[in-house]
Amino acid sequence: MQAAQAAQAAEVAPSWWSFVTAAFSGGLALKILEYSVSWLKHRFKERKDARSLVDKHLDPLLKAADAICGKTISLAERDFSSLSDTIDIELIGLTYLYAAFWSRLVILDRESLGVSLNEDKRGKKLVAFRSCLESQRIRLVDKTHQIAIGEIATEIEASPLRTRTIVDFTRRIEEDPHLSAWLAPLKAELNNIHVKKTRQRLLVYGVVLHAMIDTLDDKHASTHVRRPLPNKLSVASKRTIEHLVFARYLREIGAVNRYTGQKRRAPAEHIA
Repeated sequence: MQAAQAAQAAEVAPSWWSFVTAAFSGGLALKILEYSVSWLKHRFKERKDARSLVDKHLDPLLKAADAICGKTISLAERDFSSLSDTIDIELIGLTYLYAAFWSRLVILDRESLGVSLNEDKRGKKLVAFRSCLESQRIRLVDKTHQIAIGEIATEIEASPLRTRTIVDFTRRIEEDPHLSAWLAPLKAELNNIHVKKTRQRLLVYGVVLHAMIDTLDDKHASTHVRRPLPNKLSVASKRTIEHLVFARYLREIGAVNRYTGQKRRAPAEHIA
């Protein structure tokens, strides 16, 4: 009798343990499944948001960059002589082109809160180009002044945000000395256009914009096909473009250097 009870107990114990294990395992599996589905939904939403953001902002951003690129190439072809002869009109126009481009960056920043551009392939390339343009050796003004100038050129109160016209932009800086003061570093840079070092800085900045346009709009659906001018670049500028711009900042995105006289593709790995 005791032997039979012991055998029955031995059968019940494993059955009960198996039931508990199965219940626990089933609940854990369900939790893992729920977590996986939730994570996949989150990742899908991140990529969708990034794609929508890039779709909305890439075209006007590239067009603003294209305007600077076209003006820079035009001035380089004339050895910047026109800017020296008709300084007022040329200076106002060139100042506005940079301000309009930085305005598009301000608008992108304000409308991309909570969104990672790196979740989109084009967005990742845009981030790389922007990091290059805003780096210490490439930028024309410091980041604070760039943002301020971009904000001045933006209708912050508008919905949706938009870039001011050149007439509105010019009127604002002429009427408000405080706003005009923020443009002082950019105006000082452009006023020194007769200095070779300044011209080369503008050319290098223009090359980065040119590369950004060719990379992000390779079919030139929204921008112009432009011929690079490697003969206008100094040896030092070519070295900067080859070893800093393409070998460092643009290396991960595989951008092609066709701006210094020889075609080179940036390698896939990143140099720290």
